[in-house]
Formats: sequence, structure tokens, C-alpha cells
Amino acid sequence: MKKNLGPVNALYPTPVTLIGTEVNGRINYINIAHVGIIDFNTLSLSMVKTRYSIRGIKENMTLSINLPSEDMVIKADFVGIVSGADYDKSNIFESFYGELKSAPMIKDAPICMECKVVNIIDMPKHDVFFVQPINTYCNEEVLTNDTIDFSKVKPILFDRPQGKYWQLGKPFANCWSIGKEYKND
Repeated sequence: MKKNLGPVNALYPTPVTLIGTEVNGRINYINIAHVGIIDFNTLSLSMVKTRYSIRGIKENMTLSINLPSEDMVIKADFVGIVSGADYDKSNIFESFYGELKSAPMIKDAPICMECKVVNIIDMPKHDVFFVQPINTYCNEEVLTNDTIDFSKVKPILFDRPQGKYWQLGKPFANCWSIGKEYKND
């Protein structure tokens, strides 16, 4: 028998991302796990309206999405619990820039995407940013046959209900293949 939990979001865990922007000309990073895929070229991220980073995102209409690895968990958590309004986070990570000069990226992050903002949805408590990656940078050691191998990335997964970070498990089936074994009896 199933138990009704009410209107609970049951899509956790989600990957931790570190969003990079410049606010008043200073690099700032924030930990955001409410990200999504809209289509092959568009991503979304949701941020509470009071977050300091929003100022830089709206001013520059750019940001970076950095996927930290498990070994970055202390710094990744830290940038999510302190505000850039109160603490200068520009030296926590070594940063670099790509084509977009207002979207700082984290050198140690295995995956970095520099993105332009294409739309902003004003929700009651959050702003939802729709972004398109301009370039994606990956450490070569996380690639297998020139594609991202998440077992090598070792991403941090965020579980809000339990307040825990999780590690990625192992693959157990092939997409667009395992379903061919279905037999309708």
C-alpha cells in the first residue's frame, strides 16, 4: 500500500552546481541544486529572490554552471551557506573565463558551462533563469571517447529532504536498449 505524502517534491537527489557570476565587478559563486534541462540547448536554474548572485546575473545576463566533484564538497557547501553580500568569495576557487567575460568558471571543477541568460521567470519566491550554454569545458580526465563520463566526474548529489550529499552509484542498464527486452504477455 502506498502512503500519501501530500505535495512533496520527490525528485531529489539533484546534482550540486556552483553558479558563477560577477556582482559589482567581483567574482561570486553560489551553490544551487535546483537546476533542470528544458531541451537539448536550454537549462533552467531556480534561485531564491534574496540571493546576492541574482544582481550579477540580471546585470550581465550571463552566468556559469560548474559541476564540482566530491573532493570539492567543503568549498561547495561553504559558498552555499555564506552570502557574497557579507563575504568575498572571489578567492575560494581559482577562476578562469571563456568567451563570456562576465561568467567566471572554476578551474578545479571537472565540468564548466559558460551560459547566456535567455529568459527569466518571476515566481513568488524564486527567479527562474533559462540559460543556454555557449561553451562547455571539461577536464580531459573525465572524458571517455570524448563524452563526459560521470563515474570519473564524481559529482556531488544534493538530497534536500535528508539534508545530505550523496555519491553517484554505478550504471545498471543501457538507455534506449533495455526496453527492447519488454515482453507484453
